[in-house]
Amino acid sequence: MTYLFSLLFGFVEFEFYGGFHEDFINDCFKNDIDIKNIALTENGFRAVCSIKTYKTLHTRAYAHGGVVRIIRKRGLPFRTASLKNRTGFFAGIIACALIISFLEGFVWNIEIVGNHRLGETTVRSFLENNRLTQGAMWSGIDRDKLCWEMMSAFDDIAWVHINKTGTTARVEINETTPRDESGSEERLKGITVYRRELEAIAYREQKQLRIRDINSYKTLKFFSVEIPLYIHKQKGDISDKSIHLLTIKNVELPIGYVEESEKKLTSASVMLNDRQLLALAQKKLETAQKKEFDGCEIINSSIKHTTDKDKCVITGSYIIREK
Repeated sequence: MTYLFSLLFGFVEFEFYGGFHEDFINDCFKNDIDIKNIALTENGFRAVCSIKTYKTLHTRAYAHGGVVRIIRKRGLPFRTASLKNRTGFFAGIIACALIISFLEGFVWNIEIVGNHRLGETTVRSFLENNRLTQGAMWSGIDRDKLCWEMMSAFDDIAWVHINKTGTTARVEINETTPRDESGSEERLKGITVYRRELEAIAYREQKQLRIRDINSYKTLKFFSVEIPLYIHKQKGDISDKSIHLLTIKNVELPIGYVEESEKKLTSASVMLNDRQLLALAQKKLETAQKKEFDGCEIINSSIKHTTDKDKCVITGSYIIREK
């Protein structure tokens, strides 16, 4: 253990020569100067002492007609002596470690796995509304609470867990098993072919919205910090938002800018001719048909329409069969 401490604080092996070495040794012992491992040589002796002790030996050696010189240097201080002039290098290493430690406290990437019926865009939108976004601090996210809220909000989610993998938030989803609602024997009993009528109305006077003015606003984004590059933002009728992030090797970093467009609209009245009015009515009828007869087969159909100066009324009579 003593040897380990000596290596930690450093020691030297020195030689005394050219004088009265017995008097020098007695003088050291008399003044409690710790020298060890004394070995006699032809002109004096060799010994070991600490660095601090060696600095006091020159004056005493000269008083006894001799000289001391270092033969060997041992220990950590001598190993690191060459690094004293590299303070900037070590300061850079420490600063780099601190920066990496700081950046690990943020979410850099969000990975969603296990979703098949539930769209990834829907999941990401829910996470953003609950403060789990790129650049958010891990300390501000209650992952357990967010998991419970996701399972409550989506019937398709049976279980979800948010894992912290370095700077990546990995959202693992297990979806519920869909119920088999294919036709059963009981549902197929009775009448499966029946008649239905649908009606759609299109008016000749239509309101068209046009963009009157567009204002763009940009905001710098650095992790969860956002710095607006504008003084005042005028709210429009329609808002568009796009996020532009710094990408390195196909990995988006939470550093970039957010661009928002505020569009002001104006309305104008347009009178449709008969051909345009009929086309609009047919389009409305087709939309209603797809909604009402989803999952059914149309066996036969008859379409009739009447047009006057204000509107067009189109009626469809259908014979349909459940698939």
